[in-house]
Amino acid sequence: MADPKYANLPGIDTQPDVYETSDLPEDDQQQEVDELKSESVEHFNVNANTAFSKFKDKKLLDGNVDFSDRVSHSRRTGYFVPRTEYEILEEGTEIKETPVQKYQRLQHEIRELSDEVEQLKQAAEDSKSPSVTPVSLMQQLSGLQEQLYGLHLEKILGSDAMLEAADPQGTLPKKLLSQLEAFKNLSVQSAGKSPAKPDPQNQDGCITYELHYSPEQAKFAQLSKASELEQRLAKLEDIIGQDSQKFSFLTADTSSKCLMDAAVQLQAQIGLLDPLQLDHADARIQGLLQHLNQVKEKKKTAEDAGKESKISELYDMVEKWDGIADTVPAIVERLQALKDLHEQALQFSQALSHLDTTQQQLTSALNNQDTLLKELKQSFATNMTSIQANCHSLEERMKKFQK
Repeated sequence: MADPKYANLPGIDTQPDVYETSDLPEDDQQQEVDELKSESVEHFNVNANTAFSKFKDKKLLDGNVDFSDRVSHSRRTGYFVPRTEYEILEEGTEIKETPVQKYQRLQHEIRELSDEVEQLKQAAEDSKSPSVTPVSLMQQLSGLQEQLYGLHLEKILGSDAMLEAADPQGTLPKKLLSQLEAFKNLSVQSAGKSPAKPDPQNQDGCITYELHYSPEQAKFAQLSKASELEQRLAKLEDIIGQDSQKFSFLTADTSSKCLMDAAVQLQAQIGLLDPLQLDHADARIQGLLQHLNQVKEKKKTAEDAGKESKISELYDMVEKWDGIADTVPAIVERLQALKDLHEQALQFSQALSHLDTTQQQLTSALNNQDTLLKELKQSFATNMTSIQANCHSLEERMKKFQK
């Protein structure tokens, strides 16, 4: 129950506290929820015992998680699942490893182990008491390598099988060519013999091959083209450089700043070097040279006539200035005599301007004083009226007190 001192206050719950409720009625206890039935949802029947036996003694580690994409053939890491057997093939495949695949897997693991041992050698100086010394590990590695070399798989399986297992994509063209050569020899030998019963599989006399598209190879070809284009662009940049003057010189005759237009323009200029066009251009140049010589001769005569006219004009001007030069000394003396008078006139004009400015300042000050005087008179008048009213009210109050 609530505290009695809060009983009469508004907004207080006065109901008894409930700590446990009774069960629902029997009709409401056994309600079956309708399952969603849709054709888009696929239901699987999972056997718990089979699933338990499938994932028994399996572990999942989330320390090294990688779901990123890969360009190479190597599988994605995803969640790291520890295994008891190391195989080249994927997990869950029914095909067993071949001896060559096992040999390659062991070589790869030995190389990885040797790299780790080298890292341990570098870190051995920091650790004082290692459990396993790197020297012993290297001795064990050398023994494993000798055992692998002692198998002599190249002699047993042949060098071609080893190359095919090591680089299956690289040996495919060679294998295809060898099969084609064998088919050609077989067709030549069968042509000289009498025809036997026709084989329904090879009655057309052809071989069918399946070609598989490799996106990595296509991407490599595309990257090689891109690298070739980058090399060409780098060569152009080395030739042209970053000098804007060279680029403007190349694109000066084009309508746009583009190297393609400049190349077209250069191609057109190279086309002008044809022997037939060169003879025609030589004849035109000879005619132009004759015209230039004639123009030079006429230009010389015109320049001589212009020089003579300019010389005559200068002579007339000199004769006019001879008469003026006689009066120049007297004019200079007169100007020197009037120098003091001009200075006094300048000082007088400066004094007049200063007097004018002071007079304007005085008039503005008088106007301000006049406005202040008017405001003072108005304030005195208002104060007198208020004082008179106060005196009148005071007299009336005194009269009332006297009565």
